[in-house]
Amino acid sequence: MKNIFYSLCALIFCIFTTTNLNAQKYDISVQLLNCNDSTAYLAHYFDGRIFADDTTQLINGKGKFSKDKVLDQGIYVIYLPSQKYFDLLIGEDQVFSISADPKDFIGSISVNGSKETDGFHNFQKFMKSQNEKSKTIQEAYKKASKDTEKEKFRKQFKNTDIEVRAYIEKLKSEFPENSFVQKFAQFTLSPKIPDFKSEVPENTPDRDKIIQRKSYIYNKDHYFDHVNLTDNRYLRTPILKKKLDFFYEKILVQSPDSIVKESVKLIENARPDTTFFQYLTQYALNYTVKSKVMGMDAAFVNLAKRYYLSGQATWADSTLMANIRERVIKTQFNLIGMKSQDLLMQTPEGEFVRLHEIEAPLTVLYFWEPDCGHCKKVTPKLKTEILDKYQDKGLKVFAVCTQDQKEMWENAIHDYDIYDFINCYDPEFQTNFRIFYDVYSTPIIYLLDKDKKIIAKRLDIDNLKLFLDNELKKN
Repeated sequence: MKNIFYSLCALIFCIFTTTNLNAQKYDISVQLLNCNDSTAYLAHYFDGRIFADDTTQLINGKGKFSKDKVLDQGIYVIYLPSQKYFDLLIGEDQVFSISADPKDFIGSISVNGSKETDGFHNFQKFMKSQNEKSKTIQEAYKKASKDTEKEKFRKQFKNTDIEVRAYIEKLKSEFPENSFVQKFAQFTLSPKIPDFKSEVPENTPDRDKIIQRKSYIYNKDHYFDHVNLTDNRYLRTPILKKKLDFFYEKILVQSPDSIVKESVKLIENARPDTTFFQYLTQYALNYTVKSKVMGMDAAFVNLAKRYYLSGQATWADSTLMANIRERVIKTQFNLIGMKSQDLLMQTPEGEFVRLHEIEAPLTVLYFWEPDCGHCKKVTPKLKTEILDKYQDKGLKVFAVCTQDQKEMWENAIHDYDIYDFINCYDPEFQTNFRIFYDVYSTPIIYLLDKDKKIIAKRLDIDNLKLFLDNELKKN
């Protein structure tokens, strides 16, 4: 486990700290058997990473983590420089001792003084045995050739899930309601999806698709049933970030509407806890920033306006707010599906042409510069591979030179032989094209439909071909 201590460097995230005024201190003695390390670290999980809270010197494997304050409850790590580590749960009882052998942490851990911490390690041992059992069943299932054998293994696999759920249910009776060990154990569960086959009659058209859709919706709507989004102890676990990542990347439809809808649902459920509210708001906005799905910037604009520019993100400093505000300004006018902003531009002959007056089933809006190195590669291809190929389909290219050096521009038009482009520029820079189309580098390619709505943006030549072929198939 390398590079285990990180600093959060994403656009949105920062470290959270909370305090508990009811307790006085933590005092955790450790005895690591057969250990050659001279130092051990105590760290907590956050956002899929760990952050150091304390360190101790080991003498013959013995050490102590102790301070006159309490640790926020959650899942922690005792980490050794030799890259060995183990998890432990720290709950209300923060004065206890723990011993373990680095050769087999889970199998050798012994806890004295904290029933909850001990319960967590018993749960770990149980889950390890269940995972090994499941792996054996899966391997046997793959080798099975008869349907009767496969059915037997399917039943065995289902039984392992039943056993896990029964164990976790038992934890609820062994520990107080607010104990984090039983809450964490429940959090590891996936939604138990009902068998919708009985609800859909056999003769129903597209029965399998209906059942699949019902299962998908149920799984999506109940995915976070086992987490209380007002309990920030879940933030200090190794699985919250994984569950959020899986939910956003694998379960949610990758469309702005879906991402915004489900993000708002999670964020609003967490609103009573300021720490969880902050984390989920930042997670959702950061997801839209990192997404490579075209059009996801619409979700960024929506969430940024809703939570940041509205003043609800009280944790955001002036620099972050300025960055978000600038990004919203540059993005809000050129979202996929929006009608493009009209541009009244000047031609080389001194005449004026208006983007929205161009009659074409498809229009390529091209921002370029004559002395731009990348433009020198893209511009010829835009003529030979795009306009020459699709011109008979009605395609037109509205080519905006972003500079005001007319002679250089006219020479480039001649050199590239792009007289078939609708060549234009804004010598007085009065159209605000840089803001409306987020033009701060070149080249930039947009594709517009017959009504000048934005179909796609920031395309390269190959992707432009794909979009053109797809749009032409619709007509």
